[in-house]
Amino acid sequence: MKTADVSVVVPALNEEKYIERTLQSIVDQKFAGTFELIVSDGNSEDKTVEIARKYTSNIIIEPTRTIAAGRQTGTRIALGKIVAYTDADTIAPPDWLEHLTEPFRDSKVIAVTGKPLPLEHDVVSHLFSDFVMDPIARVLCFFQIPYVYGGDVAIRRDVFEKIGGFNTSLVTAEDMDIINRAKKHGRVAYAPKAVVYFSMRRIKKWGYLKYLFFHIINFFRAELFEKPATKYEPVR
Repeated sequence: MKTADVSVVVPALNEEKYIERTLQSIVDQKFAGTFELIVSDGNSEDKTVEIARKYTSNIIIEPTRTIAAGRQTGTRIALGKIVAYTDADTIAPPDWLEHLTEPFRDSKVIAVTGKPLPLEHDVVSHLFSDFVMDPIARVLCFFQIPYVYGGDVAIRRDVFEKIGGFNTSLVTAEDMDIINRAKKHGRVAYAPKAVVYFSMRRIKKWGYLKYLFFHIINFFRAELFEKPATKYEPVR
């Protein structure tokens, strides 16, 4: 494919347990335009790359092994005018890409964030997402202080280039950082129908309180002081 309307970048590192279902959900997208799939691998030591080859030939190795570097390197080979990002442990419904890119019909919109939901059928988690996180996300986006989940976000490629892309020195909140810099060039939109289902593996290991406390504190650290956490232990 020489051109694409959208490039979907998936950073990965030792994700053989999860990545196949992620990539299958991407290639199954019911999208009106054209899209390409890019896997940016952090020199995985398992079968991640082998599995990825079943779904795309666009595989690039980024040995830095941070998610910011993975997304940055993946975007460098992207052909799309819009670049969408998801993670290697998510599942995207067939209409995800259509809903995520729909707000770009407005030329003033330069980035779009979607709505993450827990993959496991946990009633409490879904209620929390629908009745707490979703209203908060709508309000914050209205005031252009978007809460960004990096596994469900898209940005115009020309804006990406203008701001230099991701800050690859960041270990966390690289998604918030790029959107905060991007919004100087236009408006960020929230697309609640652009749902991705994320793995609960970190919540299961950390527990709800630690998970929520970390991300709430990290949001304010990044938003108010531009000093997000410098450590984020991998959970496989």
